[in-house]
Amino acid sequence: MSADLTIKNTLFHNHKSQSFYLWNKAIFILLSLILWVDALTGMIQYYGAFSLKFSLLFKLPLVLGMLIVILMKSRLVFSLILFSVLCLFIGPSYRFLSNPKVNFLVNDFSMIIKILTPFIVFYYCKIISNIFPNLLGKYGMRALWFNFYAILFNLIIGALGFGYPSYAGTDGEAGIGVNGFYVAGNELSGCFVLLFGFVLHYLWSFKKLYYYPMAVLCIICAALIATKTAMFASLILTFGIPIFNERENIFRFTKLKVKLFAPLFVVSGLLVYFILDFLQAIGLYDKVIWILQEKGILGLILSGRIEFSEQLITAFMSFATWFEYLFGIGTIGMSDYFVRKYSAEVDPVDMFVYFGILGSLIIYSFVCFMMLPALSLLKKDRYLPPIIVLVNIILIMLSFFSGHILNSGMLGLLWGMFNSLVFIEKAKKESIDG
Repeated sequence: MSADLTIKNTLFHNHKSQSFYLWNKAIFILLSLILWVDALTGMIQYYGAFSLKFSLLFKLPLVLGMLIVILMKSRLVFSLILFSVLCLFIGPSYRFLSNPKVNFLVNDFSMIIKILTPFIVFYYCKIISNIFPNLLGKYGMRALWFNFYAILFNLIIGALGFGYPSYAGTDGEAGIGVNGFYVAGNELSGCFVLLFGFVLHYLWSFKKLYYYPMAVLCIICAALIATKTAMFASLILTFGIPIFNERENIFRFTKLKVKLFAPLFVVSGLLVYFILDFLQAIGLYDKVIWILQEKGILGLILSGRIEFSEQLITAFMSFATWFEYLFGIGTIGMSDYFVRKYSAEVDPVDMFVYFGILGSLIIYSFVCFMMLPALSLLKKDRYLPPIIVLVNIILIMLSFFSGHILNSGMLGLLWGMFNSLVFIEKAKKESIDG
């Protein structure tokens, strides 16, 4: 009798484990479709002339499913996430009591979820790497490849004349740059950095002959997007990936650095020589010259974000109490002082105004926790830490210059999963290849 009971318990636990495996496998498969769904949402909006939150309806169950797994395996971390949500929501909720704007309060809550999503995905993947290592190692990698194909496809159709421009035209003029069917151009730059960085790193590690044409393609795609952040990031990726792969020699003068920087100087010289023709070809000449004349080089780099930041900080400090310094006021608070634009597009400034000192500490603590594992393994013989560290550095830089990194709905899920790949054991080529 006891033997039969043992067999039944074993079968029950095996069935339960199999169901749990399939559930998490489905999550990773759905992660592969994130940027395809974003493109589909943008296409519906573009051709249907109405906004369907299909992307939100797709991503929210994914995040909830991950939170359930975290609750099952680590109640402490789940409680920490819940506590963080409540802390970040204090400032906007307090402003809501004096000025009940429901749509802005919903927007602030949505932003909080977006901000915490990378860490939620990161910790979820950490848990899965301990239970089902092949899920993260195999399907996590495939998810990045499928989303890379989504960006490549959208840039191709954008170059063919379909979808949204990076910069909308004025007075009937054509827009500049291409986004395909992605509505959020700034957020596309973050995804571009992560996914092209991942693919370039793979090619440098396993198929070096293909690295160079892919590097050229990366620069061309950045030029198609036509944002300064994308073009600057493409150059950092192209020359940074080989350097970061030197690991223990990363800060030493080596022959590889000579081979890399010699063509870099040549390319830079040619770029300086042909810069005016290039800017005219992509339609940015008049805009760049005007910015240089009016605001100088720093104004060109930051695209007015200094003024936006000053306006936000000035408005905030003119009325803020100690409570609002601590917890922020959200977009609901900024809507009292600005009619249309509520963001400086500089993430540290936005996070401080929206969520205060305490909220900023929480946000950047999660970001640091997510980045440290790869940084600690940078010099060791592991496949992914070099590119994870490099991509994180670039994304944090972009958060200062173009914003929409920490609160990106497009990037968040991928960023968290990308950082979690550090938990994979030394990857074999066959498990990495897309």
